[in-house]
Amino acid sequence: MTVGLIADAWYHDMESTFGGLEVVALGNSTGQVSGALAAKELGQVGIYGISGTPQQLVRSPRAVRQSPAELLKVCAMRRGRCIIEQSGRELTVAPGEFGLYDTAVPYRLTFQGAWQCEVMTAPSTSLGAPRAAVDEARSHPWSATTGAGTVLAQFISACTSMTVPAPAAWNHLATAGEALLASVVLQDYEPSTEDMADFLRHEIESYVDRNLQDPNLGLQQIASAHHVSVRTVQRLFARSGTGLTGLIRKSRLQAVRRDLADYRNPHITIADVAARWCIHDAQWLARAFKSEFGISPSEFRKASAAGTNGESAL
Repeated sequence: MTVGLIADAWYHDMESTFGGLEVVALGNSTGQVSGALAAKELGQVGIYGISGTPQQLVRSPRAVRQSPAELLKVCAMRRGRCIIEQSGRELTVAPGEFGLYDTAVPYRLTFQGAWQCEVMTAPSTSLGAPRAAVDEARSHPWSATTGAGTVLAQFISACTSMTVPAPAAWNHLATAGEALLASVVLQDYEPSTEDMADFLRHEIESYVDRNLQDPNLGLQQIASAHHVSVRTVQRLFARSGTGLTGLIRKSRLQAVRRDLADYRNPHITIADVAARWCIHDAQWLARAFKSEFGISPSEFRKASAAGTNGESAL
């Protein structure tokens, strides 16, 4: 089928929103293929309400190469069924269930009747879950009415229907969504002994991301939260070159950078943005930000407002 039999707006919505996702009409389709999309962005997490006529949505190997993205996607079916084909596996997701798939790998979604679903996207790296756990979680559909899946599905549904939250709430909601998705991925995962160090390191990195706004975040708190010694935590991050303290520092600077790039926060001062991430020394921020990104915070904000995101200076 050609694009001519697919509603132009729908085709371009899917292509631009989901990194080259292609709409393909089914062989037995009658009439024009179309759909509807409602989107919300909560920091790094995306929430989408989607419905449509019978069709396939395809992320091809070419799209993976041209629009690389390491996102884990949740497709929670409300009406109709979705067949997810990825990595040589095929799973059918019925109403009351959700399936997981990975944008770093080509996939095909087939909707054979009128359908409605809710989709959440989150960076795979933010979940603190080993690749083996993610691959295992993608191998079968999940119930949206039992276990950790219940809370995740309710969260996605609530975010889909709510009004756009205030900017101060975005990162908190994103963190909550990532944590709930991680709880699903890790629900049945039992790491082998040799994977335990990597697993614990991922867990700590995820904990750091979720607690960057806690002024007490540090070695002692992290060790206590994970029931290990301070020395164990230090050993886990000894090979990183910067250690855990460096990880926290870099993560907070990245959070400041992300907020400064947000055009929806033009009236919030740089000092207030930094304070949100527990940085209260303006001189230290200026030095550290320029050392990390090659540009001062004020210059970066101006470049972002001008539409360059500071790319020329980085």
